[in-house]
Amino acid sequence: MKSYLKIDEAIELQLLSMNHRDALYDLVDANRQHLRQWLPWLDANNSPLDTEAFIKTVISQYESGKGPQYAVFYNAAICGVCGFHPIDSTNKIAGIGYWLSKMHSGKGIMTKSVMALIETGFHDYEMNRIEIVCATGNARSRAIPERLGFKLEGVLRERENLYGKYVDHAVYSMLAAEFALY
Repeated sequence: MKSYLKIDEAIELQLLSMNHRDALYDLVDANRQHLRQWLPWLDANNSPLDTEAFIKTVISQYESGKGPQYAVFYNAAICGVCGFHPIDSTNKIAGIGYWLSKMHSGKGIMTKSVMALIETGFHDYEMNRIEIVCATGNARSRAIPERLGFKLEGVLRERENLYGKYVDHAVYSMLAAEFALY
């Protein structure tokens, strides 16, 4: 599996490692208010040690064959994370998650990065199905699977407790047969 994906002249993905710990924590901390709108884990990431624990978890996930998590770089600066939720190898299903700093949003960075993950999921991991699940109100996040040809399967009502408020989730999927036609 690739530890580095060059997307274009400005965008690259690096397999998350301890080398990213401090820069990743600083990015989260600088974007805390922006990320808090849609991500429930901000209150559990209060120090570089919390980021280190997350990185250890995703390294273990990768080493056990359950899919990589990448640091996203734009013009050599870390700007977000994208990767696979633990892959279900029995059913050949992978979920993709992602987030991006506020100042890097709207440049197509994450759409291109997620496309690379889709290719990885279908080609390298031989998945049959890839899912992306987003809060229904998160228009920017939802635009990515919509732009990439995913099918909206439905809405899971009050799926996530986001700091005391329940939000619905839109469920998108793409099948290997559909990707082959893409």
